[in-house]
Amino acid sequence: MTIHRRLAVLVVVASVAVACGNAGKRLPDRSKPDDLVVEVASYDLAVGPPGRLIVGALTADHRFVGFGTVQMRFAYLGATKDSGAAPAYGPPSNGTFLVIPGTQVPTPAPTQPTLVDASTGRGVYATTVAFDRAGIWQVQVTASIARRMQQASGAFMVASRHAIPAPGDAALPTQNHTLGASDVPPSAIDSRASDGTVPDPELHHSTIAAALATHRPIVAVFSTPVYCVSRFCGPVTDMVQELAHDYGDRASFVHVEIWRDFDKKEINKAAADWLLRGGDLQEPWVFVVGADGKIVARFDNVTTRGELEPLLRQLPVIGVVS
Repeated sequence: MTIHRRLAVLVVVASVAVACGNAGKRLPDRSKPDDLVVEVASYDLAVGPPGRLIVGALTADHRFVGFGTVQMRFAYLGATKDSGAAPAYGPPSNGTFLVIPGTQVPTPAPTQPTLVDASTGRGVYATTVAFDRAGIWQVQVTASIARRMQQASGAFMVASRHAIPAPGDAALPTQNHTLGASDVPPSAIDSRASDGTVPDPELHHSTIAAALATHRPIVAVFSTPVYCVSRFCGPVTDMVQELAHDYGDRASFVHVEIWRDFDKKEINKAAADWLLRGGDLQEPWVFVVGADGKIVARFDNVTTRGELEPLLRQLPVIGVVS
């Protein structure tokens, strides 16, 4: 099965690209080098109950903004980008900084939004928001950076319904590749296994279908550590592997590699069933599934241990599957 890839968010040294299709947006000609620029980094936003939304923040000259909290407000602009509606923002909410797993955080960490180096400040700001209408929305971010209060806004699309499985939906009983599979190369199990050795065996003992059949909770990470557009797949997968070491007696942990054959642009069927929509696929994703087979939570693009671990601590100890 082949796919065409859409750009995901790149919170890297030179740019922030947007998964929603307005990647590569040019900065205003009159921007000052230290002006704030924001981009929505969430995938699959839709009308419905409150959910997580993440935003990347940087300056016009591509320095990262990290740590502390920012304020976010949201406004509905209209059904299409040509609606021409003036923003009528709702009440503010706090945006909490999420550090990309594996990032070296300075000690002590800054308590206010700060201009940071990519090696010490990669991350996004997260808040919870509910959308009541489909169409074009806009987020306004306010932050105090270097004693200067700044605002920036970014538009994004909200769909009438989620395209990707969401909380409350039944998990798809897919047959992802596991260790010992004879019909695929090791790199189709994990793209890092170019030498034949799968680096995260704890995440490849069970299929999602098998875990569902035994009524075990599941943490499933869909990622391609070698070929990831956002560069977050490797750190997120490593973080899930660490959780598997600590909570493997409470849930099954599964890594689904996106690519069966990257050179031929063939995607693994399990990844396609969960994520491929209209020829586009975005990654990484992490899904938490309850013992009843229903999705409890999902995290797109950036996922942190601090978000996942409280959910795992609530689960009873049920033993490790050998």
